Amino acid sequence: MNDQVVGLILKEADYRENSVILTVLTKEFGKLSIVVRGVRKLTSKNRAATIPYTRSELSIDYREGRTIFHLKSAVCLEFYRFLHEDLSAGCAIAVLAELIDAFTLDESDIRFAEICFDLFEETCRLLNERHPADLVLAVAVAELMKTQGIGPDVDECVHCGKKSVRAISAKEGGFLCQECAVKLGVPFRETAELRQFRLINKASLRHMNLLEERIEDAREDLSVLIEMIRSHAGLRVRSYRLLAALDPAGEVQKE
Repeated sequence: MNDQVVGLILKEADYRENSVILTVLTKEFGKLSIVVRGVRKLTSKNRAATIPYTRSELSIDYREGRTIFHLKSAVCLEFYRFLHEDLSAGCAIAVLAELIDAFTLDESDIRFAEICFDLFEETCRLLNERHPADLVLAVAVAELMKTQGIGPDVDECVHCGKKSVRAISAKEGGFLCQECAVKLGVPFRETAELRQFRLINKASLRHMNLLEERIEDAREDLSVLIEMIRSHAGLRVRSYRLLAALDPAGEVQKE
């Protein structure tokens, strides 16, 4: 029996000679592991449809309870070329792919898989359209964090509840008022920085055009969110290291 499923390819891992195991996110079945035989060969017909960060229609024999499947055939539906040509865009989508992979189980809740699928697909689209990689990723990560219940508190001081805030703490989980910031030794932020961080965490990817008009650089906001994930979810996002090393022009900074 052939099951046709549309999947977003999160990553690939080497498997035996000329073969790989794909980690694929689907709406119907959640996250799947799929073996693709001979895909490293020059004669492989499936290579273009099985590259990470593509959306493809995959033919498999799905059986409930299985943990790994074998690919029969694949057709690329969307290649997202700019993600494979631009270093900043490629690094950004790699970060989101790593996070979604970490937060989803093979037999995860289907509703959560649908949310992650839509989030990943929209992020791919926006990056492919050349929207700022740091801003797109910051908003996507903020949305993903909300689904995990670890999004920052950007409405009031996380300790005392005061509405007047002066600092951001990844360790504490959000905004701090002046008194709490002083007690914890957290440096103050400019009002504009606090407003920008709040805007990123309150907005969604569908607001990207409006966000671009207001935000020039979201790298520091993204850094805080990644540190929050490390502090509150225990995840060290390895793929973020290269993105953090890039300068605003998308080139690796020299030490």
